[in-house]
Amino acid sequence: MRRSWGAVTLALAFVLAACGGSSDSPVVKLDGSPRVPDAEGVVQSASAGGIRLDGGRSYGVSKNLIAFSTYDREPIQLARVRGSYVQVGLHKDTVVWLARIGLVTPGASGKSVVQYQGNLVRVRDRRMEFRDGTVLKLAPELKAPTSVTGSTFIVIDPKRHVVQGARFAAAATSTTRT
Repeated sequence: MRRSWGAVTLALAFVLAACGGSSDSPVVKLDGSPRVPDAEGVVQSASAGGIRLDGGRSYGVSKNLIAFSTYDREPIQLARVRGSYVQVGLHKDTVVWLARIGLVTPGASGKSVVQYQGNLVRVRDRRMEFRDGTVLKLAPELKAPTSVTGSTFIVIDPKRHVVQGARFAAAATSTTRT
């Protein structure tokens, strides 16, 4: 009899851990800790029924979606992100958080770009981490800055989903192609 109660107790502990494990933890922290996206790109269409990013990537939308501006982490309406460059967090094929980075505009070369400005905290594994939580990948041809932090102006290539250039205000230097 003791053996059966022990097995039942152990099974009940596993069930409770599986059911209650993630309900208390947020899907995304909006405290400035790094948010590494599962996907990013330009929003082609967005509604409660789903989001389609450039390249034909489509995802469902969680009924508890957290959509916000990366700059101030204030809520934004899903209907207003069309044409914006976004980063998303996924649970399977469902968007659970969406951070709007910026609008796609024509760059000096005529190619589309996205501009972003933030306070660089560190570069780790070729990813630039910013104080607001935004994490952006450096293009392979760029040299990673080693000791520059602070106010940084970024140009993102929205087709390749990488930083194609950066200008650091404090050091008055630029990250350029190698």
